Amino acid sequence: MRKKILIIDDDVYVAELMANYLGAADYEVITVNDSTLAMGKIGSFKPDLIILDLMMPNIPGMSLLAQIRNDATLDDVKVLVCSAKGFWYDYRTCLEAGADGYLVKPVRPEESLTIITNLLTDAIKVTFWGTRGSIARPGKATLKYGGNTSCVSVELTRDRLFVFDAGTGIVDLGHSLIATNRRYKINLFISHPHWDHIQGLPFFQPLYQQGNEIAIHGTGQGNLTLQQVIGGQMETIYFPVTVREFSSRVYFKELAEGDYEVEKLRVQTMNLYHPGITLGYVVTNSSGKSVAYITDNELTPDRDVFNRNRLVKLLEGVDILIHDANYFDEEYPGKTGWGHSPVSEVLELAADARVKRLYLFHHDPMHDDAAVDKKEALGKRFFEQRGLDIECFCAREGHSISI
Repeated sequence: MRKKILIIDDDVYVAELMANYLGAADYEVITVNDSTLAMGKIGSFKPDLIILDLMMPNIPGMSLLAQIRNDATLDDVKVLVCSAKGFWYDYRTCLEAGADGYLVKPVRPEESLTIITNLLTDAIKVTFWGTRGSIARPGKATLKYGGNTSCVSVELTRDRLFVFDAGTGIVDLGHSLIATNRRYKINLFISHPHWDHIQGLPFFQPLYQQGNEIAIHGTGQGNLTLQQVIGGQMETIYFPVTVREFSSRVYFKELAEGDYEVEKLRVQTMNLYHPGITLGYVVTNSSGKSVAYITDNELTPDRDVFNRNRLVKLLEGVDILIHDANYFDEEYPGKTGWGHSPVSEVLELAADARVKRLYLFHHDPMHDDAAVDKKEALGKRFFEQRGLDIECFCAREGHSISI
């Protein structure tokens, strides 16, 4: 069945131009140019998505947005604001009022189509910015899978951006965000504060850009709060800029093992087997699509059955599992107790949890691209031999996947 889109805009030319483009993309589209008729048309047309202008006579777009979000029967309807107003205040106010996205006119047709498709499918886009463990390893031997340390972004609807860990990979993520000339609400989840997971944070440029809002989630360590842990690496003896000098709005949220709601998404956390307090994360959106970020977790061959069973239950059926697979099995005996997993144990975990797609992550800094290729081949062969419909890849810097 074709998805229905209602365009509410007093500019007849703009509305018709967008309607023709979306109609050619096989959407059923109608337009309303009088805002006083909008709520009635929503009730009769029953759209899947509404494209809403802000500056209209009679009833302004913000008032219509409030009416839409106050109507419980329209909870499943997506709202994309499309306005000539490019102010950060309007962008943030609309998202806080329940808009699912915000576009600034003039809009490139291909950009609007991508955003609309993502909204209507409730898409999740996962991008790997850093896949290496322990220490960055740039160079010709790591060109394929990358040399930056841990950082993964998860883009969701309502212009929400979740980021997992702040290794050196977060630097390139920051540059990509700055290049858009937009402002962002970013939720950054730290698994634990070992250097390879936080050392890129001082160089994350959105921190120094006014108008951004960055919530840093994670756990303290012993008597130290999360803010003290993160700020410690930026004291003047180590770095010339402290957390007190950020231009964006930055705040810290302490987490423990549990079940949370962040930006209306379910976020589950679990303590992992690694030196210090380390959290694994599972994010699930309103459509039930899920991404699990489980790194720096040692799955031991002797198997702590209780905690392994808890982890299997947490990961059951996830669409994407990103898991530490630092070692080949033959390497593991000399690395027992270091807090990282041999590849076979990760494959067994994914099989038991019946995940849909597995990304082997946290590549050993001593493994070149050929070694990581071998690890990926092992994973693919493991699932093929068992007749399991589980895709297996090694995480590759710069690679994105949408579900």
